[in-house]
Parts: sequence; C-alpha cells; structure tokens
Amino acid sequence: MSNLVPACCLVWLDMGFDERTIQALGHDVLDQLRSLRFSIIGCGGTGANFAEILVRTGATHLTLIDGTCVEDSNLNRVFGFSDLHCGLQKVDVLKERLESIRYDLNVLTLPDSFRRRDELLEGNELGQSVRDNVYDADVVFIGTDTNSSRIAIEELHREKTSGMLLSCGVLVDSKSGIFEFECAWSPQTPIARVDEQGYGPENASYASIILEATSVAFTMLVSHLKCENSDFRSYRRTYDACFRPIATIINGTPSNSKQ
Repeated sequence: MSNLVPACCLVWLDMGFDERTIQALGHDVLDQLRSLRFSIIGCGGTGANFAEILVRTGATHLTLIDGTCVEDSNLNRVFGFSDLHCGLQKVDVLKERLESIRYDLNVLTLPDSFRRRDELLEGNELGQSVRDNVYDADVVFIGTDTNSSRIAIEELHREKTSGMLLSCGVLVDSKSGIFEFECAWSPQTPIARVDEQGYGPENASYASIILEATSVAFTMLVSHLKCENSDFRSYRRTYDACFRPIATIINGTPSNSKQ
C-alpha cells in the first residue's frame, strides 16, 4: 500500500487548515485534540454540532453513537442535516459530513442508542460495543435525550475509566418560560431541572441556543486540556424568554417593560 499523500490532500495541507487553531490555542492543544479518542453519545443537536466543532478544531479520532434516524424536526438546529437525509441513520450522515471537512479522520459509527445500564448488561452484542467504546475513549461527550441514559453513562464511566466526561443539554420550554442550557465537566449527577424525558421530543430547541451551548462545552474542554486542574466544571445560562423587539434591546428598555 502506497504511503504517498494524494495530491488533493497536499493542497489541503498547504492551505494551512489548522493554522488559525494553532494561533488561537497553541500546538499543545492541537496535538492533544489530534491524539485523543472522542466518543459522542447522541448525535442530535448538541452531539452533532459538538462533533463538528471538534473536527474543525483538530480532532481526528471520533466514535459516533446514536440509534436514531434524521427527522425533519432535526433540521432547524443540526448543521449538515437536510431533508435529503431524513430517514437515514444520524451517525452515517454525520460521518459523511465530518469526512467532507477533514481528509485525515478516523470515524467509527455505532448505530445504537445508549440505553439503561441494566439493558446494556444483558450481553447484547451491539450494546457491548457501545459500553466498550465508553470505557476506551479518552473523552466522552453526553448529548442524550433522557436522564436514565445520562446516569447510565456516568455510572459505567466512573466504574471503569478515569477519562474525561463532558455533558451538555439544552432545555427550552416556552410554556413555563424556561430557556436555558447547562454544561458539566465530569458530572456526578444528570443535568438539573429535567424529568425522565430529559431533552426529548417534547423539548423545543433552535440553532442559536444549541450553538452557544456546544461552544461553551468546547471551551470547557479546551480549559481542561490547557490545565487538568481547571475549575471550569459547570456552566448554566438562563435566558430572558420575553422576546422583545430588537429596537427595545438596542435602546436598553428594561426586560419587564410592556410592549
């Protein structure tokens, strides 16, 4: 097998794909991103966008874990998903998207949902693969919909590995006025203020809040790559759900003003 790099790849290298990343974060962070093995559990809004941020910033070893297919309800917040992808496995669509960004990726796909811990212990072959991947990964990112799956991931992770664990969730409930996201590093409990359904199909969401949440999660990761004792371990942002006209925001009108 030839060790020559294809001409198209040489052009890609000459373009300095990682040059701006090095300027911003340094060679040390880029080297870590390129060598670390990432498991993305849940490839919907937070997981898919976090994976893309990783790849655009230098990560090359990813496992994508999700047992569901792209639906039209995903299209308002997941970049790279289109109506042409509806009905296809999320992990396959996301892999193709990521490989179109970098040529040097090593992407494994596991088309299975991370289920409850007791289900994973029954010896299901695919479930075993999911569990083994969590054990072997250097960094696990939790972007699943339910608390039960988040708890299962945390418990299995703590039992078998000292690797890095990062959780990210977005909660948008216009009826109750809750608009927030939370990111947690090596979490010990599931993200707060959600019931068993977690961030599931009843939860509204949109691209802006998803991108902000995943950007904060990535910044949290970089903080710990720079300093393993970083105290950047949790972040929550709650939004003002009063959607005021932009003019009133610019003019500094108080949020409780009547429109």
